[in-house]
Parts: sequence; C-alpha cells; structure tokens
Amino acid sequence: MGYAVLHIDKARSNDSGNTAHIARAYTPSNVDPSRTHLNRELVQFPANVTNRSEAIEHRIATA
Repeated sequence: MGYAVLHIDKARSNDSGNTAHIARAYTPSNVDPSRTHLNRELVQFPANVTNRSEAIEHRIATA
C-alpha cells in the first residue's frame, strides 16, 4: 500500500527575497539581459491587483 509524507517547517525569514525574485525587482548576476524579451507572464492578476502581495490578499479575501 502506498503512503505520502508531508513535512511542514516554519519559514526561516520573511518572503521578501522570493517576492523580489518573482516580481523581477532585481536582476541576478547569472541572467543574460539580451534574453529577457523571451520572458512570459503565465499568471494574470485579477482586476486592480498589481503585485504578488496584493494578489495573495485578494485571494484570501475572496476565497
């Protein structure tokens, strides 16, 4: 019989680094700037939502 394991740990710091990465607020040193035109937005924000934090708050409020 199969089984699943789930480990949940408290985050060690705030999520600002991940948010900055997703929002492309900075350019990592290993990025080739000549290829950024190939980036695509795969997830659309709801109306009047402009960033990840607002999207999370909107999702919680409307869930």
